[in-house]
Amino acid sequence: MSEERTLTARERLRIHLREARHTTDSPIVEAQLDAALDAWNDLPPTPLRECPVCGKVGLPERIQQHTCESKR
Repeated sequence: MSEERTLTARERLRIHLREARHTTDSPIVEAQLDAALDAWNDLPPTPLRECPVCGKVGLPERIQQHTCESKR
């Protein structure tokens, strides 16, 4: 994996909800998207994980994708 920042699934979900909220013409859909964003904001933070090989700590998606260098 390159050093560029990758978005987590939660970050992508929030982006899509916000974009949909800003592009809808329906007040009913807008209200539903506002409620979805409120629910998203109420979610607990994602627990961090530690790589069992190198000990790096981060979000599970990022730990799963990182290039691991074992401890020396």
